[in-house]
Amino acid sequence: MSWVRFREGLQLDPVAQGPPEALVVLLHDGDASAAPLTAIAQRWAPTVPRAAFTILDRLDPVDGQSGNPIDISTEWTALDRAARHLAPRLEQQLHFYRLDASHLVLVGFGYGGRLALHMVLHQRWSCAGVLAFTARPILPLPRALRIGRKVRLIESVAAGPVVRSALRDVVAQLAARGIDTRGVLLVGSTLSDEVTRHGGAYLVELVATAQEGDHVHHLDQESSHAW
Repeated sequence: MSWVRFREGLQLDPVAQGPPEALVVLLHDGDASAAPLTAIAQRWAPTVPRAAFTILDRLDPVDGQSGNPIDISTEWTALDRAARHLAPRLEQQLHFYRLDASHLVLVGFGYGGRLALHMVLHQRWSCAGVLAFTARPILPLPRALRIGRKVRLIESVAAGPVVRSALRDVVAQLAARGIDTRGVLLVGSTLSDEVTRHGGAYLVELVATAQEGDHVHHLDQESSHAW
C-alpha cells in the first residue's frame, strides 16, 4: 500500500481493485500533522478493502487544546469556523472518488473527533457514521436530530468514575434522540495497540453501513459537488 500526497493531505486507494464503496476521512488532533495517522490507516485498510482513505492536514485547531479550559461560546465559534473550512475539502474528496455523502465515514482524534461530532450533530451534516477518539460533543445537544448515522466513541484515558460517567451520559443522550450510539472506555494512549484494534472493529461496522445493499452511488463525472 502506498500513499499519495496532495496539497492538503494524503490519499490511499482501496486495497481491492475497482471503484471504492466508502470513503474514510481521518482528522488529526490539535496542531498535529496527518503523517502519524498513516500507520493506523494502513492497519485498518485490509479489513475494509473496498474503502478509500484520506487523511487531511491543517484543521484550524481551536485555542486551549493543550488542556486549558475553553469557554463554550468561544469553542462553539471556533468549531463553526473550522467546519466551514473543512466542508469544501470533504466535498472535493467525495467528488474525487465519485461518491455521495452517505458513503462517508469520519474518524477523528481529539480535536478532530470533536470537530467531526460538531459537524454531524450540530450542523446536521450527512454521513454514514462518526468514530471519535477521546472526544465528546458540545452539550446541550439539539432537541431534534436526524437518525440516519451511527456514532462510536472511544475514550482512551486512565479509567476513572468521572470519565466513565461522562461517556455514559453522552451515549445515553444520543441514544435518546434515536441515534445508534456506542462508547467504550479503554486504558492507554489514543494511538495504543488496544485502542487502534478496538477502533478498527468499530470502523468495519461503520464502513459496512456505508456499503449496505446495492445503493452505492457514484456521482456523474459532470457533477460539480458531492452533497
